Amino acid sequence: MEQDVLNILDFDQIRSKLVELAPSTMAKIMASELTPSSMPEIIDQKLTETEEAVILLQREVSSPLGETHDIRKIIEKAQKDIILLSNEFIDLNSSLLTYKSMNLYFAGERHLRYPVLEEISRLIEPLDRLTDRIGRVFDEHGEVKDSASPRLSQIRSQKDRIKSRIRHFFQQILVNKDYSTYFQDSIITQRDGRYVVPVKEEYRYKFKGIVHDRSSTGQTLFMEPMESIQLNNDLAELSVEESQEIQTILKNLTDNVKKNVNVISKDFKVVSELEFILTRAKLALNMKGVRAVYSPKGILDLKNARHPLIPEKSVVPVSLTLGKDFNILIITGSNAGGKTIAMKTAGLLSVMNQCGLFIPADEGSTLPVYKHIYAIIGDDQSIQYNLSTFSSYVTQLSDILKNVNSNDLVLLDELGSGTDPIEGASLAQSITEFLNDRNVSSLITSHFNEMKKLAYETEGLENAFVEFDEITLVPTYHLVIGMAGSSNAFNICKRLGIPDGIIERAEDLKKMSPLNNMEEVMAKLNAQSRELSKERTNLQNQMKEIGSLKDKLLEESDKFTAKRESILAKTREESENIKRNLRIQSEIIIKDLKKNAAEIERGNVNNIASSARNKIDGLKMPKNHQKREPIDPKALKVGQRVFIDTLDSDGVIKNVSGSQISVQCGKLKVSVSASHCFKPLTKENNAPKSGIEARHIRRQHQTSSVNTVHTSLNVIGKTVSEAIPEVDRFLNDCFMAGVSFAHIIHGKGTGSLRRGIHEHLRTLNFIKEFHEADAKNGGAGATDVYF
Repeated sequence: MEQDVLNILDFDQIRSKLVELAPSTMAKIMASELTPSSMPEIIDQKLTETEEAVILLQREVSSPLGETHDIRKIIEKAQKDIILLSNEFIDLNSSLLTYKSMNLYFAGERHLRYPVLEEISRLIEPLDRLTDRIGRVFDEHGEVKDSASPRLSQIRSQKDRIKSRIRHFFQQILVNKDYSTYFQDSIITQRDGRYVVPVKEEYRYKFKGIVHDRSSTGQTLFMEPMESIQLNNDLAELSVEESQEIQTILKNLTDNVKKNVNVISKDFKVVSELEFILTRAKLALNMKGVRAVYSPKGILDLKNARHPLIPEKSVVPVSLTLGKDFNILIITGSNAGGKTIAMKTAGLLSVMNQCGLFIPADEGSTLPVYKHIYAIIGDDQSIQYNLSTFSSYVTQLSDILKNVNSNDLVLLDELGSGTDPIEGASLAQSITEFLNDRNVSSLITSHFNEMKKLAYETEGLENAFVEFDEITLVPTYHLVIGMAGSSNAFNICKRLGIPDGIIERAEDLKKMSPLNNMEEVMAKLNAQSRELSKERTNLQNQMKEIGSLKDKLLEESDKFTAKRESILAKTREESENIKRNLRIQSEIIIKDLKKNAAEIERGNVNNIASSARNKIDGLKMPKNHQKREPIDPKALKVGQRVFIDTLDSDGVIKNVSGSQISVQCGKLKVSVSASHCFKPLTKENNAPKSGIEARHIRRQHQTSSVNTVHTSLNVIGKTVSEAIPEVDRFLNDCFMAGVSFAHIIHGKGTGSLRRGIHEHLRTLNFIKEFHEADAKNGGAGATDVYF
């Protein structure tokens, strides 16, 4: 895409916004050099990158960005074997550490949320050995550490010892009474790297030493005592050795950088790309942008699009479409009414989209990928080539018409203006027909009535206009598609102060024009179109209300279905509980039959028992039970008659201990929770009817051999296979008796019995929880079970 078009559409200002947001020098360069692509695959990739980065900035607390530097010159120096400076190593190291953190940032769950960014970050190769080496050489202030090499450590230790000797020697001189009058101040200082003392000028010949400097007044000489010369010499030699050793260390470190220069260069490019992707995301958030939907059919459909360079409080959103019902939109209306802004908005947003940027518009806006975007907008008179406005326009237009095709977008502002109106209008119509014949998507602004008429009469063309408030005499900047508008020249002249007499004469002359009727026709059409637009808006609002009601009905239907399923599930659960209760009671009956029927043939008893079990297993859903009135647990007392829901039977309270109630139900004595106790029915209702029901209840009480339900079971010494059946029977008895807690004693031993019992408990759906007993109740040798 030509740079001229990008300049016309003010894309350079979008680049400038990106440059401001970019976190590094290289990312700023990438922003300043950003150009649109015409390859759908590349554009889709870049938009996906931007989309993931937008989500990341909105969702994540931390950012993958860190401290990075422009290390291109550092890499270049290392390649040329130029020893790097300390600050260059520090910049390189901080950058490499950031590269590593960016590589690790997308590990874990983030690689599922940001697959494209994670794929890019995986291209980074952390250089741990190099960063560790740099970290061992330099401290946090960028100084070379003593431990950077054994030789450097030795040299600095020797320097410290000599400095200590020098300071000790100088202290002795300063406190010596024979020299006390010689010194200007009792201080030790340095000149040219050698330790000296300040001596008064009049004592220079009495104090034996070498003069290294003089004060500005000349009254003080900075002298090195003769006795310390050798020590200062030794210190100077060690300083030279130190510098040489540091150079050796930096040279070796530079060699290490050179060996890794290819990886460093690649990581630098990858990280810069990630930084630029996040920059695009920042711009999207600042502009409240969205990702445009790609239209392979070439349809441009912008919904409430905003020009990104106009302040948000001032911009008027524009909605326009191309490529679906028509390929060319003729925009008419008043000057300074927003025609050019609407056109530039469509062009600039198309360029931004093809650069991988989000656009400031509503969700659902669609854009195609244009091979080229051509634009002639504004007064582009060429002084350099001595061309008039019209000549310059035609020169550019000629180049466009030679190359344009159906994959391009053409933006023409004030087509045909700048010359004779009749010739200009004819030329504008001819060019528009040329573009329409070649199916070229085009936005054209015009004031010619002939262009408005052409759009009404020609398939593939459509009129649009920018509204003008005739009461306030100012434009609204609102674009209306489907109607042509008036230029409102007279109204604008009134607002800008042209005398009324001139305007009245102009209106009279206009009425004499053969095209005046065209204005009246268009005014009527516009009025009709506005009425249709209002009706369409009302219909849309009604459809929204209908849709809302439909959603509410569907929601209520879903709630009803969910409630029905909940009731059915609860009913099924209650049914299974009753079946289990009947099965337990039947087992008791069968057991008693076997005990008391020794005279009956054993095989017949087993057949009868098997038949009874099969009948119980085949039971269907239970009938509704009469609802019982609950009893306040505090009102329960010994001797009171209650109904036990878990046994479906009445009983008499024998003992009350907190929330546990001991109840005598016929010959059966059970311990239940107070929550299972209800008021019994009246004697009339409670008395069973004669017949089968009465015989069943009498039989139930007469055949029950269980007097008391125990809440503790001891299975110590048994194998797992022996213990499980006993545990099953014990838990069933406890559960059906309504107790809430049971205690199983299995001992510690090898732990295999405990594990076997625990595994079995996990398979029982009526067990709420279980765990080892506390220390005073057996600890690991017992298990507490809760129903």
